[in-house]
Amino acid sequence: MSSIPKAVENRGPFLERIEGGAAETTVDERLVALTAPMSAAAEQYRILLHRLRHIRSLRGDAIQGGAIVAVTSAVRGEGVSLTAANLALTAARSRDARVALVDCDLRRGGIARLFNMGARAGLAEVLTGKTEVGEALGRYHEGHLAVVAAGRAPGAESASLLAGPRFAQTLSLLRTLFDEIYLDVPPALATADAQVVAYKADGIVMVARAGETPREQVAAAVRQLSGAPVWGLVLNGVEPSRVPAPLPVVKGHLTSGK
Repeated sequence: MSSIPKAVENRGPFLERIEGGAAETTVDERLVALTAPMSAAAEQYRILLHRLRHIRSLRGDAIQGGAIVAVTSAVRGEGVSLTAANLALTAARSRDARVALVDCDLRRGGIARLFNMGARAGLAEVLTGKTEVGEALGRYHEGHLAVVAAGRAPGAESASLLAGPRFAQTLSLLRTLFDEIYLDVPPALATADAQVVAYKADGIVMVARAGETPREQVAAAVRQLSGAPVWGLVLNGVEPSRVPAPLPVVKGHLTSGK
């Protein structure tokens, strides 16, 4: 579906938080949709976003309320959190949709670190009844973005929590509040969590790392999610030289490039 080059380094990125915490929140430089929006990597995320939106449009009225897209992989280390976060940021920056990003990796959630959210209640606390969804949402001025971190790891099995009624209720509520909901999901071959979440999503995006993930593992992960709507594959960590740079714009017109 899309080939994402290695992240571009950039300093000084921040999001202005609407509620809670400091006025400005520095974020991970690998969130290129924000830190390097004109880079080849950011352009690939825009391509991915519009392809997913096209797939959704083909579903017609089959999706009621906001669309839920789960991002997962075969094994850990493929860049799922970065892909989900950049995709959500890209959607939010388009300013034509209300977007939520939810970290469903209750074992080793990484979204809070990417957005430098600090210690705050997240999905784990929502699913254990310790807090409400509205209190867990971290809202930002940048676009129309809301982020739900994983929260503190619960004592109960994460798969049991994700399979419980509170998670289904949370997704139903998010569908009424947002146009697009992106879920950061644990790897399909490592946990049962991915299967539990996958069947609740409208579409699934698989992430694989270029030159590292054996295609047999990707195929096994897709089989593991058999019956779930896999919409496509993202090849992550591609050498930048192998990804075409965005065409430059001169006085409002695209040039032919070189």
